[in-house]
Amino acid sequence: MFASDRSTQYPRIFHALVVSAAVAFLLAIVVLLLPFQRKMSDVEVQAQGEVAHHAAMSMQLAVSSLLEREWDSLGGFASFADLNDYEATRVLTDAAELVSEGVYWAAVADLSGTVFAGSAGVGEGRDVSQSDWFRQGLRGHRVNTLIANEPGQRDIVQLSRPVRNGADQVIGVALYALHFDWIEAFVTETADRLNVDVSMLDANGDTIFTHGNRVTAALDPILRTRAELGTRFESHVSPEDASGYVAGLLPNVIEGNMPDFGWSLVVRVPLASTNSALASAMSSLIWAAVGLFAAIGSLALIFALRYLKPISDLVRNAADIADGNVVYPHEAHSSHEAHVLSNALARLQIRMQTSNSASEAQPKLKHAA
Repeated sequence: MFASDRSTQYPRIFHALVVSAAVAFLLAIVVLLLPFQRKMSDVEVQAQGEVAHHAAMSMQLAVSSLLEREWDSLGGFASFADLNDYEATRVLTDAAELVSEGVYWAAVADLSGTVFAGSAGVGEGRDVSQSDWFRQGLRGHRVNTLIANEPGQRDIVQLSRPVRNGADQVIGVALYALHFDWIEAFVTETADRLNVDVSMLDANGDTIFTHGNRVTAALDPILRTRAELGTRFESHVSPEDASGYVAGLLPNVIEGNMPDFGWSLVVRVPLASTNSALASAMSSLIWAAVGLFAAIGSLALIFALRYLKPISDLVRNAADIADGNVVYPHEAHSSHEAHVLSNALARLQIRMQTSNSASEAQPKLKHAA
């Protein structure tokens, strides 16, 4: 009788099951969880793009409403201006400055380009015939943005409209000169309320002002190009580094029945950090996956102990029986296969014992004879 070879190391079925379950779980993570994580990141960036979009549209509505009020006020101012009545027109210019905190100078110029009346009497008699606001105001509605080039000067926005007489003939130009820092303060306050960074660009894509420190990166040049060429809202995502951001660009800040101001608005929000809501959801999902792995591992262990261990024990019994050892296999009821195998080994053991007893009895009978 040959002893069974137990020196060769083959994988045990119990270990194979556990390893197979672990491999299957890891494959599920690679196939399902990682693409889902990338999709979550895309959704996160898209959500931030929507935040930038809504913030930009909200600011456009707010700024447009603010300036439209001044524009409509200038229309009423121009319609009541009387170049034949200095006192009445002077009172009108003073009232315009007092009514609006944004207006620092209101004036009316006649066709010769001479300031007929100005608020607080400022600039009266001055020749403004070469000024852009006067020459272009004669031809229609006009907006000029003047950025100060020297210290001490203030940025201003000039709104001009023609003054007409009863026969609808142009007889002069009405002007509102607005503090640009008044507009800037309004925009920055709105940006702070919306929790975004904001930059305003001119028609050449140059920065008029910028506000906010949520994004540390410089403004991407492609946004300046789009500001010059674009005509609709565009979203932009910067490279995903430590200073990455999502930006929304409105090539035309001012909407409504007003002339083109030539301003573009850029709203930026930083790319979400790992503490964002979606990142927290992803973290929760990972913990759920860990819990699922533990559940699968527990089920695999229970399955192995309940169904595979009895078969493994019977396999060892079979090896002992093959080696000639007297072994009484325990009766297994965990599965049909285990029950059949235990009964078969028990019958085999009985037959081997019967055969051995018969073999031992024959020499004794011959010796007694």
